[in-house]
Amino acid sequence: MSSLPAITRLADFVAHHPHHGHKPAHVDRACDAFLDTLGCIFLGHDAPVTRSALAACTPWGEGPAPIPGTRQSLPAPWAALVGGAAAHAYDLDDYTLIANDHPSAVLVPALLSQAALTPDRVSGTAILDAYLIGLEVIFRAGDAVNMGHYNRGWHTTSTLDSLGASAAVARLMGLSSDETAAALSMTTSMGSGFVSQFGTMAKPLHAGLSAKAGLLSCALARTGARASPRVLDGPVSLSTIMSPDTIKGFNSALEGLGAIWGLDRFGLGAKLYPSCGYTHRCIDGALSLRQSLGAPAPDDIVSLDLSLPDFHLAILPFGVPNSRDEALFSAPWCAAVALATGQCTSFDFTPDALARPDIRALTSRTRATPRKPKTTSINLDPDDPDTVTATLSDGRRMSVQVDLWTGAPGRDLGRTGLAEKFMENCKTVGISTEQAAELTQQILAMSASDSMTEVFGSLSEIGPVQTSVL
Repeated sequence: MSSLPAITRLADFVAHHPHHGHKPAHVDRACDAFLDTLGCIFLGHDAPVTRSALAACTPWGEGPAPIPGTRQSLPAPWAALVGGAAAHAYDLDDYTLIANDHPSAVLVPALLSQAALTPDRVSGTAILDAYLIGLEVIFRAGDAVNMGHYNRGWHTTSTLDSLGASAAVARLMGLSSDETAAALSMTTSMGSGFVSQFGTMAKPLHAGLSAKAGLLSCALARTGARASPRVLDGPVSLSTIMSPDTIKGFNSALEGLGAIWGLDRFGLGAKLYPSCGYTHRCIDGALSLRQSLGAPAPDDIVSLDLSLPDFHLAILPFGVPNSRDEALFSAPWCAAVALATGQCTSFDFTPDALARPDIRALTSRTRATPRKPKTTSINLDPDDPDTVTATLSDGRRMSVQVDLWTGAPGRDLGRTGLAEKFMENCKTVGISTEQAAELTQQILAMSASDSMTEVFGSLSEIGPVQTSVL
């Protein structure tokens, strides 16, 4: 058991872990994450939360960091904020189960914004290395404090992913151990957010604010600002104030740091459906029932019953939604859409889709019932599946249980699935097939690129020539 503070141990890892030697599979997964997150940013580039963030930041001046999908650029911290909000706007970005977070929506905008300051001097290898280092810090922090930390109401995309952003940016900037420790510590004063913000614009803003915090904390550390090394595991810290006594703790969670990687232990999930991950087992179940029942019409479905763990349903408080933000956190809406239409895409959360009387009526006939989970320490426990039951007007009644959902670690989308998802996201915002294919090739070949100049050139050419801020 090490007596060094967790901040010190993490900072030494970030500053001194060899820059070369990542497993090829990890580098490939990092490329996939960049591609997937860029697609989510394109999809969310004109979302209300993105337009609000862009309108707020634009008066503070232009800068070198592009906002993908807009042909606009901002100073790096503000570009990270807007990019993070766009990436998480429709909840279609990736996640980890151990941290219960959305890491790439934070890491990718932070790293792209930092790299934009000197794109000719940042290689693809360096940015992928920084991503993997930041992701590992998130894995370790999640292993240390979850699920107790999350179940207390903290949104980990704020509290934990801001640490990952700080680590990733520090790595890319080449900060010393001392500077990195200061940056990680200061980030804890910037990263916050409650799950009570789910279903509002504040939730995707958490991702943007965490990305911005990564850049700001590292800039402060480089210019001499210093902070306490005991904010993760000291007497007054993340472990003692923001987490219950039952957590694993950092001393145990940091064992094997740099030798045993979270990507191998926990995996990185990807989303096929644009909604909270806790709805996805119900969506898969509804899609399975639709196929078995012969695609019933909404009016032929008397009732739809969902069984979810109580701590999952607690952050899905909405029934018939009145906005996209609410629909993303409505298990009844997501399941009803899937059963009635055979899909659950971004088009099923538009104002026109939310106004469909047949789907709204079916949603009102859908009941989500909480159940006592087998354990609250395992997130989306495959041994505790969700159940979806449909009752039809002809008397048929059928149930299905779902343990692993589409995109979960162990049921991955794979590179082909992620590339197809990227192309679809590009289509929804008018990016041509040729542009999307070219960018796909550039991102997936980042590990062989000597600089990010070409990528940034492509990003600056995608989007409307004139962008309406509000």
